[in-house]
Amino acid sequence: MALILVFFIVICVGMATFLFGVPAMLLSPFNPSGRLVHWFARWWGWTLLWIGRIPVQIHGLEHIPKGQPCVLVSNHASAADIPILFGHLPIQFRVIAKASLFHIPILGWCMRLAGYISVDRSNPKKAIRSLKQAAQRLQDGYPALVFPEGTRTKTGTLQPFKMGAFLLAIEAGVPVVPVGIVGSFDILVRDSMRIRPGVQVHVYIGPPIKTKDYTSRDRHHLAEQAHEAVALCLQSSAAADASS
Repeated sequence: MALILVFFIVICVGMATFLFGVPAMLLSPFNPSGRLVHWFARWWGWTLLWIGRIPVQIHGLEHIPKGQPCVLVSNHASAADIPILFGHLPIQFRVIAKASLFHIPILGWCMRLAGYISVDRSNPKKAIRSLKQAAQRLQDGYPALVFPEGTRTKTGTLQPFKMGAFLLAIEAGVPVVPVGIVGSFDILVRDSMRIRPGVQVHVYIGPPIKTKDYTSRDRHHLAEQAHEAVALCLQSSAAADASS
């Protein structure tokens, strides 16, 4: 039964990617800013969550600066995090992601057309070039979404943060906004075929961390601050359960 469910969901993911990806690619020349492609991505994410019967609640949207770019830094517990944030963050944003995702047919092509940033971690020079490109996106007014752990957790616990996102925030002079996704690890565990539909997910957004007076030498301190802030977002779920 579990394998049948996995097969069904994989087929649905493929169909949804085709259904929203192909029109996005065809219409992208008429919207070079990438806003239209991102709109299709939002519906793609929402549809996958609907198929998986995954309810999502967002808390703290007021902490995302209005009319100002920022760097959203989120924990990464599951592949489900991508559709969760696409489907329920009601803003235009641009993702900074590992280069391998951009080679996936349709999905990767749409990511490029939307103006998402590819980072090749195996090549430091290319990685620096990608961060400069991301800084330009921020100056264009679009928030950037980063998973600073670098990869999905295998245990569900928050991993140490890499420095790239924080160098980007300091370089662009924009605030860092912590995001904690609670519940996605129970939906789809890394390196596992176990899928659990119907799991309630909460997304907690914390107050922004200003970077105005930071320099590149402060990146480690900023990363530590952001790590503590994301951890606090993840703890918000336990606090909410305790008070209910």
